[in-house]
Parts: sequence; structure tokens; C-alpha cells
Amino acid sequence: MDRQHVEQLFRQHYRRMYSVACSLLYDEQESEDVVSEIFAHLLESNTELLPASAEGYLMVAVRNRCLKRLRDKSNRERIIHLYSCEIQENNWEEDERRLVQLRHLAHTLLTSRELRLFTLRYLDGKDYKAICAEM
Repeated sequence: MDRQHVEQLFRQHYRRMYSVACSLLYDEQESEDVVSEIFAHLLESNTELLPASAEGYLMVAVRNRCLKRLRDKSNRERIIHLYSCEIQENNWEEDERRLVQLRHLAHTLLTSRELRLFTLRYLDGKDYKAICAEM
């Protein structure tokens, strides 16, 4: 497609295309990028648009590019979530290591009665009422 034709389409349809993109993406900069990408693609490709179908083509192109952006964002967010879960799992392993150290310290410093209380409360997760009943 020649540059003059693309410039004419740009002047004629940019505002509406930008508006559609903004309504889907809720981001002005990203909306500008999407619309610019469409016109850049028209300049680089051999796409020929008929005057009667140009507006429809451009609006569908905006919608499709916006949906692709949203899908890509969704994938990125899922990856970030999985990564954060993995980090939390690694923290769980660190917590387990600390618990082993704490147990060792408890065995070293506490009397047998204190150790029993510690085990019931913090390792078995019992409340104070249950501990009193058991002891």
C-alpha cells in the first residue's frame, strides 16, 4: 500500500481507532501503540483496502490487536503469579530449615517440661486450653 493512501486512512480513521483501543485497553500509550502498529503494518504489507471496506478492516484490526495485547498481558500475569508462588515455596523451605534450627536450640536450652509445652503449642499447633487439659 502506498504511503499517501496510508496517510489518508490515518487522518480519516485515527481518532475512532484510538477511541476503540482506549475503550478496550484503558491505557492511552498502549492504545497509541496499537493504532500505530496497524498503520506500520499497512505500510509494510501488500494489503489493498477497498474504500468501502477500509473502515471495517481497520476497526477489526484494532479490536484484534487489543485482544492480543490483553491475552499477552494475561499470560505475563500468570507467569508472574507462578514465579511468585515458586518464590514462596522456596521461602517455605527456608522456614522449614529455620524450624529445624529452632528445634535444636529448644532441645539445648529448654527443660523437658518446657520442651513439651513448646512442642504442643508450636509444632502440634494446639491451643493453650488443650495443652492444659493434656498436661
